[in-house]
Amino acid sequence: MCLPLDQTSLLCWLHTQVRVMEAWREELAMQFEVNVEQVQLLERHYQWLTGEIAELEGARKVA
Repeated sequence: MCLPLDQTSLLCWLHTQVRVMEAWREELAMQFEVNVEQVQLLERHYQWLTGEIAELEGARKVA
């Protein structure tokens, strides 16, 4: 079920998710044995999410 959210709340939540991923990236970087596939998947998702946020913020400035 999807609940309607205003754009400010959505962007705040998305930025929180980015901070969680950044912390996860730091944690992975400190591990002795690195799971390369896990790092690559996380990095792809991080890049996608930050791109989506940039688009939403750009559209917000135009509106």
